[in-house]
Amino acid sequence: MTFCILICNFAFCILIFNFLIPIAQNLFFAYNDMGMSLSKKISGKYIKTVPLKLNNGWSGRAVLSATSAGNFSRTDWTDCLAQPELLFENVEKILKTEGRNCVAVKNLTIADNRLKVVIKRHHPQAGLRQFFRSFRPGKALRNFKTALELLSCGIPVAAPFVALHQKRNLLTRQSIYITEYFENSSELYTFSSERLSKAQTGQFELKKEFSHQLAAILASLHKNGLWHRDSKASNFIVTKGTENKYRILLADMDGIKRYFLRRRSSQFRSLWQLAASTLPVSVINRTDYLRTFTAYCNLVGLEFSQRRPIYRELATRAKKKSKIKNQMSK
Repeated sequence: MTFCILICNFAFCILIFNFLIPIAQNLFFAYNDMGMSLSKKISGKYIKTVPLKLNNGWSGRAVLSATSAGNFSRTDWTDCLAQPELLFENVEKILKTEGRNCVAVKNLTIADNRLKVVIKRHHPQAGLRQFFRSFRPGKALRNFKTALELLSCGIPVAAPFVALHQKRNLLTRQSIYITEYFENSSELYTFSSERLSKAQTGQFELKKEFSHQLAAILASLHKNGLWHRDSKASNFIVTKGTENKYRILLADMDGIKRYFLRRRSSQFRSLWQLAASTLPVSVINRTDYLRTFTAYCNLVGLEFSQRRPIYRELATRAKKKSKIKNQMSK
């Protein structure tokens, strides 16, 4: 009898622990959200955000300025998003679908302006852990706040426009995240395996530039107490700016976490996961991985005596991860 009670109590403790960890990891953001309710300082300027209250249990936040279309008011956004359920009708193209979740490109009409955006819809999964998580703000709102946090740190991300979530009886039923869209952009993996492989000239210079940009993004996350737990190549996008130069941005906010436990292993996990996701790309070689690692170490100030053993360990982990993924795909 005593043994059964201990087992039950242990299982209950595990359940509570799994529930409390995400809350603890997001305490920093929850604390700082109070100051984000009016504005967020980004590169010396302020991006103002306002709360939105819509029908049928929908609410969220929106920015009041968009570099690609000008300034908007709360009323402009409320009129544009009056029926969130219809946002996925008449989309320009579908980028990804997974069950009821969907990512699409659409032209929004707001205050007589047309704004091309990426719309992401998310439905919480079934299960006890997801049930507890549904009491928190929806994924869209969490990603919205994370994106603003990263922009304030100077980390390049797809600019957030709107985050909505639908709640019923305190539970989040679904959420919608609207971000900036970049014309002729592509995921880093797709760009590397298709465009970069076919480049006849400037291939080395472009790979060198990408190495430094990726290292700078991951180093900036680390310096601000953050890390990316799913830093695969498909979570970065490559765009071409006005000066005809390629630029890498973070497109996925789900994997951004604040350091909680095992800081050192979490720090380097971002590096070897990124390497593992690009191993199938033939045009990327060991020199490119080493260049990215060296640039990262220089930016975070890692001592030279520690680099070689760490690099070897990361290379081993990347190969193992890539091998497991290949076996699962067969």
